[in-house]
Amino acid sequence: MKKKPTLITERLTTTKLVEVVAADLGITLKEAHETIVVVFDAIARAAASGHDVAVTNFGTWISSRTRRRTARNPQNGDPVPVAAFQKVRFRVSPHLREAVRRRDRKVTIRKAPKGARTAAE
Repeated sequence: MKKKPTLITERLTTTKLVEVVAADLGITLKEAHETIVVVFDAIARAAASGHDVAVTNFGTWISSRTRRRTARNPQNGDPVPVAAFQKVRFRVSPHLREAVRRRDRKVTIRKAPKGARTAAE
């Protein structure tokens, strides 16, 4: 028998995420915390290294580098040099975007089995 996922009824903090993962996987809170930390550490290392991170049906963290440029001080108009820097942004997948719009509380990022999609999708 497949276990139902834990219902999320409020803001999901790291602590609550650990509790949900532990309950859904039947593991200890310590194991769930370590798992979550390892996953987010890997995402952070990839983004800091300039690599994109794509999670199917969830979204993509896109890492990019800005160019060095000259800006203006709004108080006196003097030019101000702005150094190049690394930045990261998150692009939500169309699957998750639609699920949020529908307020689908049973959304999953698991891939659908081959042939399960209809022509309308």
